[in-house]
Amino acid sequence: VEVRAEVTDEVMPGVVSLPHGFGHDRPGTRLGVAGARPGVSMNDLTDESVVEGLLGNAVLTAVPVEVRAAS
Repeated sequence: VEVRAEVTDEVMPGVVSLPHGFGHDRPGTRLGVAGARPGVSMNDLTDESVVEGLLGNAVLTAVPVEVRAAS
């Protein structure tokens, strides 16, 4: 995914925080306001088969990512 990043000392070094967007720009989505501001879907970064062991929730923390400047 490609997102605009902001470097700040309010987040620990080595940590990336991604506000959840729902990817409303996908074909077939009929949500006018949300479609105009789709955001990034965290689901594009995670593996749906990886779940937390105790409750079976999707793993949405400690997801390794690579950050680099846009070319």
